[in-house]
Amino acid sequence: DMSDPKDQVIAVEFQADGVYLRLADGRVVGNPLWWHPWLEAATPEQRAKVEMYELSVYFPDLDDGLDVEEMM
Repeated sequence: DMSDPKDQVIAVEFQADGVYLRLADGRVVGNPLWWHPWLEAATPEQRAKVEMYELSVYFPDLDDGLDVEEMM
């Protein structure tokens, strides 16, 4: 198992222009929301329901997710 606790996503933050994933070691990875049209079009309720994992998050109501390495 190559899991590393510092790679755990601990928060997902939305701002007007983007989405940001905060990792346990303090890193923040973000993209403009328009890079992820499915997420840009989501309701606040859909965005709020999120499962956080190491290096990824998943939005069950949207059946899609974000990968930290792809976002970098």
